[in-house]
Amino acid sequence: MCLDERLSTSIFKNQITTLIISIDPDKDELYTMKNICNHTLTVFINLTHLTFYDAAYENNVRLLFDVPFPTFSSSSLLVLNIKVQTFDVCLYILDGRFEQLHRLDIELANLFPPLEEIENQRKIPNLKYFVLSCMSRTSYYDELILPLIYRMSNLEELGLSFTTTVDETFIDGNNLKQHILNHMSQLKRFTFDIRSVMCINNEMNLPSKEDIQQTFTDLQYTKIVSCVDYFLDHQQGLCHIYSYPFLMRCFEYITNNFASG
Repeated sequence: MCLDERLSTSIFKNQITTLIISIDPDKDELYTMKNICNHTLTVFINLTHLTFYDAAYENNVRLLFDVPFPTFSSSSLLVLNIKVQTFDVCLYILDGRFEQLHRLDIELANLFPPLEEIENQRKIPNLKYFVLSCMSRTSYYDELILPLIYRMSNLEELGLSFTTTVDETFIDGNNLKQHILNHMSQLKRFTFDIRSVMCINNEMNLPSKEDIQQTFTDLQYTKIVSCVDYFLDHQQGLCHIYSYPFLMRCFEYITNNFASG
């Protein structure tokens, strides 16, 4: 695919509303990907649905942008599925450049605070569906993920998949109710695959799988699966909770205690 001046003056410019761009996992054409990312929406000005994806899941290539990539904006885009490298790009996508966007599915390679100031206070009232997944472990559930979700006041469907370190307690049903569900009055569906990792300084009163499962008793979802592992030699505990049926793309941090759905 070549996004050049000839294409931008053709019939495609006005007629294409849905576009799927696949990345070949056997090629590493960074310039081509950068060119596609930065010019797609200036060529196809009436796009409503845009999907970037890897031709093979194991491909770790993420889409590249000239930050803050001012050309990557649209007044018509409704649905965006995308894989990117950093949390910065997620904030840029939601800084107002896609005002009509109502569905965003984004996968991050890592999740760290932005290196520069980015608009992150603007409410996102049109967004109805949001899925966020991250492949690497983060420590910023409270600082980055939750504030982002709180900007989505009219969200109806939410999906989360990530691994995070925690200080004193695992992420369980009580945490999800207090920090997410109680803030999402319009939410109709919540799917999740969350792994929390905690350092163990005191082996007394460590929660069991049954303790974690009990925190989900009054959630409205059909089934929640949880498992807890303790690696005392490493002074570390792992709690894995997920909604069933499992809708995320892959399993991470599987142990012998994993309860398959």
